[in-house]
Amino acid sequence: MSGWNIQVPEVSGVLNQVYSHIGDEDATTGLTGNMTDLGERLEEVSTHAASAPIGVALAEFAEHYFGVMGDAVGLGASAVGGAGEATLYYVEGNYAMAAESQANAGQIPD
Repeated sequence: MSGWNIQVPEVSGVLNQVYSHIGDEDATTGLTGNMTDLGERLEEVSTHAASAPIGVALAEFAEHYFGVMGDAVGLGASAVGGAGEATLYYVEGNYAMAAESQANAGQIPD
């Protein structure tokens, strides 16, 4: 681990920027905010279409893509959290814990 040379302020800046793209817990910014907007627009379209087949198709679309976007939010948050933990452990001098957090960050299922 003697080869590590992490620039903590730069890492923090990148993690904050990535987190802002993921969005907040209130779903008003980033991807979470876009998900809120999309949900509202799909409801409006379904209401204006006033058609059962179109409503069903929009619901199926939403079910699929909100699952995909939710997974992206979860994995992104996991990666940011894991990288933040690893950086913190690095700063504290706990290289073994840093390596473990880095290895566990954002595990992508098969």
